[in-house]
Amino acid sequence: MPMTHELIVDSVVVRFGEKTVVSGGYITSRTGVVTGLLGRNGAGKSCMFRALMGGLKVDYVSVHVDGKPVDINKIGLTVKYLPQGRMIPEGLTLKDAFRLYQVDFWAFVVLFPKYSGKYHARLWEMSGGEARLAELYLVLMADAPFCILDEPFSQIDPVHIEAVQRLIREKSLEKGIIVTDHNYEAISTVADRLYVLADGYTSPVENRDDLVRHGYLLPR
Repeated sequence: MPMTHELIVDSVVVRFGEKTVVSGGYITSRTGVVTGLLGRNGAGKSCMFRALMGGLKVDYVSVHVDGKPVDINKIGLTVKYLPQGRMIPEGLTLKDAFRLYQVDFWAFVVLFPKYSGKYHARLWEMSGGEARLAELYLVLMADAPFCILDEPFSQIDPVHIEAVQRLIREKSLEKGIIVTDHNYEAISTVADRLYVLADGYTSPVENRDDLVRHGYLLPR
């Protein structure tokens, strides 16, 4: 039975000049739970997580793990992050990428046999979907108590979606996972609890009416 850990990201403020994108960003994650963050394109989901990971200079962000503050400069030891864009340098081979993340490549091949001949392939030699699936797997399997997946289903071959959803559910038994997407159906399929980011603030979602109230969904 893995140890239970809790991540709290609070008071995130992101501004670009005079424009405030996020003014009350908040989300939690804990071992055994998949947390979904919804929001329209441009709502600030990626900005909030780039702030958490130290990749975006912001006015303020508070990060605690198990009640203790976390140094943003060392957050990568605690939280692994799959960004929207390319994560692995295109010149790197899959062999080297899996070695750097200390993840078993051949266990990956068991799940996705099409990669069996790509051990020495470089990322630029693969399609966007092939590279995305490998990066997603690395983040999920890397040794860290939490991971954030930003639009994990984008570019993924539809035949692999169910396998990815199943893998997320399986890995959530031993780590906290945050999945962010603008697609309600994709998120609600795997998430145990939901938040929505709208008008700069994060709010918990209990039902569809909450999403309508925050302008994310239209009334039926």
